[in-house]
Amino acid sequence: MSANFIVEAEVRAGSGTAASRRSRREGKVPVVVYGGGEDEQYLLVDHNKMILQLNVEAFHSALVQLKVDGDLQRAILRDVQMHPFKQQVMHLDFQRVSRKDKITMTVPLHFIGEEDAPGVKLESGIMSHSMTSVDVFCLGSDLPEYVEVDVSGLDMGEAVHLGDVKLPDGVEFASTVQESDLEQPVASVLAPKKPQTEEAEEEEGVEGAEGAEGAETAEGDAADDEGGAEE
Repeated sequence: MSANFIVEAEVRAGSGTAASRRSRREGKVPVVVYGGGEDEQYLLVDHNKMILQLNVEAFHSALVQLKVDGDLQRAILRDVQMHPFKQQVMHLDFQRVSRKDKITMTVPLHFIGEEDAPGVKLESGIMSHSMTSVDVFCLGSDLPEYVEVDVSGLDMGEAVHLGDVKLPDGVEFASTVQESDLEQPVASVLAPKKPQTEEAEEEEGVEGAEGAEGAETAEGDAADDEGGAEE
């Protein structure tokens, strides 16, 4: 079940570009709410409070409560428009969620047991994340804040695939996840890259060994030539 977020909003009196600009100057963010078999609703929320909520990872995949004139509406955040240069929220889209309808939502993946993975702990491997989120399909009441991926058993060169990930009860992969996607790695343990200095030293060592072998061969050939001349 997602964390309980409450977004306090007020009905937006005007619409259009001019009204939206005026609202932003007053520290408000224009919001549109749609879905749930109801008409679109145009609202305003406090900008600074919204920035704080947007900084919480779970808010982006949570079932939130929109509080409008004392009434609560269940909804999920569908879109965030930010200013291209400033830390300013320009517009938000929320979708209403009924208690009986299932929804598709992108939720983050949380990896657990990384430090305990043998490939990391014993072999100094590097844990690599190939995916950081996944699309799920469920009722709003079953929507998880995140999906856990246990990587504690991975050895060097091993991986956890999407099909290995255990979803919470009542939650399934969304239709956007294809059968072939289940074979894709989510996380794997990779061998650490050697520092360039070590690689250079190894290359020099190989070149030195080859040079020494070449010199020995040349000396041997020269000795053979001298022996042949004496005969």
